Amino acid sequence: MLRGFIGRCPLCGKGKLFRSYYDIHPTCSACGVGYEATGNQSTGAMGINIVLTIFLGFIGGIFLVIYASDQLMQGLLALLLIMSIFHIIFYRFARGLWLGLMVATGDLETGKDERG
Repeated sequence: MLRGFIGRCPLCGKGKLFRSYYDIHPTCSACGVGYEATGNQSTGAMGINIVLTIFLGFIGGIFLVIYASDQLMQGLLALLLIMSIFHIIFYRFARGLWLGLMVATGDLETGKDERG
């Protein structure tokens, strides 16, 4: 999973996963595995990204209530900005992480689909 997280092919670790910041190569240049076999890769990555962004907001909100309750409005606005930036930047890593999870479960290696 770490290979996908750092932007390498999650299967072989040699090929580059991304051709630009968000755009994934259709296949690995080294081993030839297809990255968009089922079309569900973006959905899983969005799920990971949303869960981690909400977790960041939850922890940040608790911190604000406990330690900065006198400046709660400014803190919440800053937290909203931080969460928005995190969500945009982390999506790339979430896609790589999701593809790594697919390799770990064997779904990406074979290219099989849930529909049969």
